[in-house]
Amino acid sequence: MSETSPTSTSTNPLLTARSLVLLQLLSRLLTFGLNQTLVRLASPSVFGTAAIQFDLVCSSILFLSREGIRNALLRRTTSRIASKETKEREERQIHALSIVPLQLGLCIATLITGLYLTTSDRATTSQPTFHLSLLLYVLSALVELAIEPYYIRVHRTDPPKLNVRVQAEGGMAIVKAVVTVGSLLSLGEGRALLGFALGQLAGAIWLASRYLREFRWNVRSLVLVPRDVGETRFDPHMLSLATANTGQSVIKHLLTEADRIAVARISPLNDQGGYAVAMNYGSLVARIIFQPVEESLLLHYSSSLSSDSTLPLFSTTIRLALYFTLLVSTFVPPLFPAISPLLLPRQYHSTTAPAILRLYLTSYIPLLSLNGVAEAFHTASANPTEVKLQARWMIASSAVFATSLLTITNLPNFYVNGNLINHSREEALVLASCAAMLLRITYALRHANRFFKHRKPQLRWLDLLPSIRVVVETSVFWAVLKVLAMVGWWERSWKGWVGLVGTGGVLGLVSLATIWYYERIKLQNLRSTMKVQRKVE
Repeated sequence: MSETSPTSTSTNPLLTARSLVLLQLLSRLLTFGLNQTLVRLASPSVFGTAAIQFDLVCSSILFLSREGIRNALLRRTTSRIASKETKEREERQIHALSIVPLQLGLCIATLITGLYLTTSDRATTSQPTFHLSLLLYVLSALVELAIEPYYIRVHRTDPPKLNVRVQAEGGMAIVKAVVTVGSLLSLGEGRALLGFALGQLAGAIWLASRYLREFRWNVRSLVLVPRDVGETRFDPHMLSLATANTGQSVIKHLLTEADRIAVARISPLNDQGGYAVAMNYGSLVARIIFQPVEESLLLHYSSSLSSDSTLPLFSTTIRLALYFTLLVSTFVPPLFPAISPLLLPRQYHSTTAPAILRLYLTSYIPLLSLNGVAEAFHTASANPTEVKLQARWMIASSAVFATSLLTITNLPNFYVNGNLINHSREEALVLASCAAMLLRITYALRHANRFFKHRKPQLRWLDLLPSIRVVVETSVFWAVLKVLAMVGWWERSWKGWVGLVGTGGVLGLVSLATIWYYERIKLQNLRSTMKVQRKVE
């Protein structure tokens, strides 16, 4: 256990976010072209089975097994004035708890796989190599869970060894895509599912190998924990928090994946493929930016919750999320008809993919950005009682999801500006997910308000709002692009298309420059505060 030291100082969220964003950006850009090949090699039914159903099984095993424990362990810091014996005991207890996700994963994998097989229809399970492919997906999840102790140690090192994670996860994405494409080309359409499974397993093996190499291929420490006589295996407070987080993560996962669960149950395989393609494009921004930023904020808040930078950092990230929402609302609706043919393969045009992708980009992704930064603060600052309270709010949001879904699917057809509004079941799922997420955001912001109410300075709601000048500017830009799109020049010639998209790009850059102009002083002050904080520590 001496190979890493516990985190004793705060992490710099700006540097952490930059590293993680770079990881996601490089890996996603490199795999983007390969994924374009994937959706053209595989039929919508095969792609739907792999990207919706198998991926849902895999992500459910991973999330339910490790998320609650991981968040609890990353929050735990060792006191700098503690004795050497105390520090070593705490590190042993942390390591012992980090092994639990694999043990938990074996049980959860059995339950989820059994439930999935018993509820799947014959059209799904009769596909060639279905059962072998499913087994490989489950095995890949267990491989990832096996190296969870090393993931924790990498992040608890002072400073965190982000280069290890960058190489592990970036390489995993690339290896997965390369092996999948190669397998599809060599195995053919008849065994396409097996190609996806081989890629998934190859990516997990790369991930595990990189972490093992960092710790000199010490496999024994992944399953064995040294313990002194009379020493408790787990720290009671940490175990309580991990248990509360794990219980809450069940509800959170059901809400987060409710749309994929429902699509897997109610939609034909072809439409599942269309939904998967739309979701993959829609989540590209989320994976490149939102996920790294959320993880960086969690790491920083967990170690520096009482610092002077906490409030300005929280206000800034919420405000930037709202700026992002503003930009999406301005540019995506008028430009989407022109760029969607480039994004979606021809065989997906007859599915629900175009409508879902538009809705996903304009509604779900903006809410996801706001929810991510708000819940990162809650995860780092909530005590077990507040975690249980959040679980009740999530139960309420699940009721909102169900009610919204029922309401939207039963709405009669109606017209808006001459356009028929008739949402498909898949679109209704996205809208219902948005309604449920709004409730989660409301709770997270209420929690932040209560937290800062007992501190000075207190949270001011006006500090969270974007500059009114930026709002006015983007409204004008939206009107300009809307008129250009309605004229229809982009449909008649490539020059018209370039003119519309090029105008959108220029106006987008102007919007970003304006946001930077009005936010630069606040960002500079935040950076200065964090620099002073690191020097003091």
